[in-house]
Amino acid sequence: MKKQDIIEILHRIEKAEDIEILYACEAGSRVWGFANHESDYDVRFIYKKLNVKDYLSLNEQSEVIECIGDDMEIVGWDIKKALKLHYKNNPNLREWIISREVYIDKGIEFIFSGLGGFEIGVLKNHYASTAHSHWKRYCPLEFNRKKRKKYLYVIRSILCWRLLNRDIYPPININELLDHDFINLTEDIRDAVINLIDFHRGAGDLSERTVFILNNFILDSLASMKTTETKSFKTAEDYDERFRELLLVCR
Repeated sequence: MKKQDIIEILHRIEKAEDIEILYACEAGSRVWGFANHESDYDVRFIYKKLNVKDYLSLNEQSEVIECIGDDMEIVGWDIKKALKLHYKNNPNLREWIISREVYIDKGIEFIFSGLGGFEIGVLKNHYASTAHSHWKRYCPLEFNRKKRKKYLYVIRSILCWRLLNRDIYPPININELLDHDFINLTEDIRDAVINLIDFHRGAGDLSERTVFILNNFILDSLASMKTTETKSFKTAEDYDERFRELLLVCR
């Protein structure tokens, strides 16, 4: 699917929902660096309602728009929800913001400027929890082709955690993570991960040695990845003020 086709779909959503899309990007495997022929498009966007009265109702208003197709999943968050999640240091929102595939951008830097960055501790906990939960749920038994993507989820989370553990904000693309100067991987582990990516894309197979290396790397990494208590230093009043500004600007 071409980029312009996705943009046209987003414009149709704007008209149908009476909203303005402030930012839209690609998320998921296509920006994580391990998409294959089965991968769909994971389009994510932030929007605001054009009728300000929708924000002044006593009734709860939906803050999410979802459109699911055969090869596409489109999810949008209202600006109010996006600001609340930024306040909570939501890791998924951070990945949207730094996506390399952007479809619409009417000022993503302005939307969150002056509101502080994403807190390292919260991000570390997210990737540690993701790695542990995916491994426990999908991967502990014998490796097979169906588990290849779950392995990549776990490994990407481990690599992100490793950089965060050194107070470095990680890129989201697994190839950039593998090439990072501070990721500290042996050549055998790096080659094994690259082989797994190629295997996921349909090129060749994985040797028993490669699976052995991957399993040991994951198990050794998980043993050191713990979640810890975090405390936010952000100010809710700053987010309230930015929300009011966005209702008046961004047109």
